[in-house]
Amino acid sequence: MDKRVTILLLGLLFLAGCSTSARLSKKYTGKGIEVLYREMGNPVNTVVLENGNRIFEYEKETFVRQTEISTGRGTLDPRISPSYSKVEIYLFEIDKEGVIVRTAYKKQIEK
Repeated sequence: MDKRVTILLLGLLFLAGCSTSARLSKKYTGKGIEVLYREMGNPVNTVVLENGNRIFEYEKETFVRQTEISTGRGTLDPRISPSYSKVEIYLFEIDKEGVIVRTAYKKQIEK
């Protein structure tokens, strides 16, 4: 029973991680470049590929502060989670006609 619960939880975590990338692809693939400029602004970095397509890179950085973790017990020393910086990187491949053909999403944690 315990093994099944662990496998189920790992499967749900995997699906949750893929959901951001899938939503990004569904929202932007096939749309024009003007949608990116309107919704996300100017890219942080632009790379021209050998086939003439371009990669637009956008970054969103979020600082997560320290928080007290409730252990359910009355203790004198509270447990504190560390603060960290979360960097989300959005990549869009745009073809020669200005249409988004592929998207990618990465998340990095910086302590």
